[in-house]
Amino acid sequence: MAFNKRPQPNASHFFKIILPYSIEEKKLRIPKNFVKNFGCELSKAATLIDPNGRISEVRIRKNGKTIWFHHGWYDFIKYYSISAGYLVVFKYVKNSTFHVLIFDMTACEINYPSKSEESKNEEFVEKEEPYEDNECDLQDFLEEMGICIARKHRIVTTEQSKRAVKFVESLELKNPSFMVILQQSDINQHRVYVPVKFAKEFFCRDTKSIKILVSGENEKPHQINWIQNGGFVFTMVRIMKSKKLKEGDICIFELIRKNKFLLKLYVLKGK
Repeated sequence: MAFNKRPQPNASHFFKIILPYSIEEKKLRIPKNFVKNFGCELSKAATLIDPNGRISEVRIRKNGKTIWFHHGWYDFIKYYSISAGYLVVFKYVKNSTFHVLIFDMTACEINYPSKSEESKNEEFVEKEEPYEDNECDLQDFLEEMGICIARKHRIVTTEQSKRAVKFVESLELKNPSFMVILQQSDINQHRVYVPVKFAKEFFCRDTKSIKILVSGENEKPHQINWIQNGGFVFTMVRIMKSKKLKEGDICIFELIRKNKFLLKLYVLKGK
């Protein structure tokens, strides 16, 4: 007796057991069979969606037939507190979009953070954004130089990236620093967002104010506002007006006195 063979659809699911090196190297290799079936559909950035609907953007890096989740993967790991031995199931939908399920060491699904646990002021929270090649080049350079930059400032043009690199090289910074590429929303509200990594490493949440040193002006305190699960923001109305700062200007803040929370401001005007 002959049996009718039902055609098997291409597998749209895969799972990965998280090994220590995928955390240390901050990337996760996508299985070969999945790449064979769907690799050509994957763009430069993947969208990962958890059961609560939270979206994470992770850059995809390709090298021949080998594909990884790369920039943004480590942030995904940290957000869900994923450790070596956890298991993550990926269900491919389309357009580089995956639904994910996460299982811990007990083989049970984790409790995903609810949207109510996110910062109420989502405008300031560092979210994963789709990555561009210019961003990767600038981010890699800044990491080598020990300079932090918030994700909201990482999407840059080729011209901005080149100017930022030359600016940093000209300064010869000797202390911890972070970069801000001003956006129109920053100008409108006269505010600066301090990246999470920089804020957590060099400030405690009891810090109430900082001082900014600008050429030709006196040091004055600036009150700061901490963001839940994030860094902090501060306003600098007087400085923005006196320096006539505009969208696209590049600002670098160097922490020259840690005990006094004193930051020196360098500005490269946009064209």
